[in-house]
Amino acid sequence: MSTAQAPATAAIRTFAAPRRYLQGAGALDTVGAETARHGRTPTVYVDAGVSDLISPRLHDSLISADVRPTLIDLAASTVTRDRIVGAYRRAPADTDVVVGVGGGATIDVAKGVADLVGAPFVSVPTIASNDGPTAAIYAMYDETGTLSELGRMADNPASVVVDTALIASAPTKFLIAGIGDALSKRFEAHACGRGTGLTTQGTRPLAIGEIVASGCADTILRYGEDAVSQAARGIPGQAFEAVIEAVVLQSGIGYENGGLSIAHCMTRGLQTGRGSSSYLHGFHVAYGLLVQLALEGYDDDLRARIRSFLVAVGLPVRLGDLGMADPTDAELTGLAAAAAAAPHTANTWVVADTDSIRAAIAVVEREGAHADV
Repeated sequence: MSTAQAPATAAIRTFAAPRRYLQGAGALDTVGAETARHGRTPTVYVDAGVSDLISPRLHDSLISADVRPTLIDLAASTVTRDRIVGAYRRAPADTDVVVGVGGGATIDVAKGVADLVGAPFVSVPTIASNDGPTAAIYAMYDETGTLSELGRMADNPASVVVDTALIASAPTKFLIAGIGDALSKRFEAHACGRGTGLTTQGTRPLAIGEIVASGCADTILRYGEDAVSQAARGIPGQAFEAVIEAVVLQSGIGYENGGLSIAHCMTRGLQTGRGSSSYLHGFHVAYGLLVQLALEGYDDDLRARIRSFLVAVGLPVRLGDLGMADPTDAELTGLAAAAAAAPHTANTWVVADTDSIRAAIAVVEREGAHADV
């Protein structure tokens, strides 16, 4: 499997994005035609949790495109290297394109298989909890649920197919998580540009990363509350469509070309913390964004605006909102130490060590205690 960060010289900067992106109600029915652009014998990994709902449509779409598909159900589980290898062994030898249909775990397992096969990848998310469907990166975890390594396909997905009617039928918490993950990208890309870090391409960021990430944040702040309301009703209106594009496509382009920073560093401790381990990645990132804003000295008005928005859409503004009520000094220091050890700490212009991050967490907790939740 490929390593997550491609080597490059410091003077050369690289842009990465999916080759094609399709979004709209009913887009699932285009999967066959999209897959046929890239191969004739696809192996299609389908999240077992939605297989009964969508596999008949997938099969019909693929057959109508005159391809010879193999559909394989994958049970939801932690993504590990062994699980990817096991899925790879189930793929026919003549597989020339890999399709992943489902949530983040299924998408990442299918990416790992595509990486092993050396085939194009078609991404078909059924939830919008993060921007993983558009990225070349896939995450792997150890037996404790801790992120252990990142793999990287040779190229970004050849096609990404986002059926907003299908995504609107998913539990609303997934979209809320996606909003938390995507909103941070403006500030992370800005921090990376001012800092000394690298993007996932192993290069300094291009301006387009921050430009797209800024547009992504603008969209989320403008339409986020309405999008969550539409998701709760299962009706994909204009706000929902705008926010799905921001969460899946714009956020992905923003982070792959702009870089990640402290908001994502904070997930390292939160993913195994007391109470917080049961929350989705985007909830961790949302809290991490508040820590980053405090660490980097953003003004009170901006921090208050972001905090109010997070409350409005149901995202955390204090550790108690993540199930870590009354955190101990040891827990707070542990969160700070885990963040300081993460690889993105170079992607800021301020000191990001255990002490400074611990102080920023204290600011967030103090301000969050007075938030109207």
